Amino acid sequence: MIRQLEYFGRILILIAALLLPLHAFAEMAALQPVPNETNNVAQYFLGDRDGIYITVNVWGKVRRPGQYNVPSGTDLMTLLSVAGGPAENAKLNDVRIIRQINQHEEILDIDIRRYLETGDLSLIPEIRPGDTVLVKGSGWAVVQKVVSAIGQVGIVLNAIVLWQRLD
Repeated sequence: MIRQLEYFGRILILIAALLLPLHAFAEMAALQPVPNETNNVAQYFLGDRDGIYITVNVWGKVRRPGQYNVPSGTDLMTLLSVAGGPAENAKLNDVRIIRQINQHEEILDIDIRRYLETGDLSLIPEIRPGDTVLVKGSGWAVVQKVVSAIGQVGIVLNAIVLWQRLD
């Protein structure tokens, strides 16, 4: 009976070890950009209260990345708040806005940390239709991902060794 429980426990460890890397890869999956409309009028629409709304994308180190419909005139800080605010290890001194202007991309680099220190609203731009906001992660976030991946590989190898010992 004890041998069967030990065998069952090892099978559960093996299953968990195989599912952990799948979970990690799912978390790292990149969002696909939404094609930008060339017709500027088509980028605005009426919301449920007859307000004018725009569609924008928020990627990277925020709590809820994704595509959002926000009122026209929304600024960067409000948009990041809608996305749940910065996640742990967000690099707030290097937030990027990618914007389409006349078939060309314009990239704005924003230092939110400086705004938080000074309160200077001129540092925070208004969001435009089709903008993509990218909140980068700090170097520490990369180190944590690498260490996590190594740990998950170790779990899989440990499960394989345990499985071989059962024979």
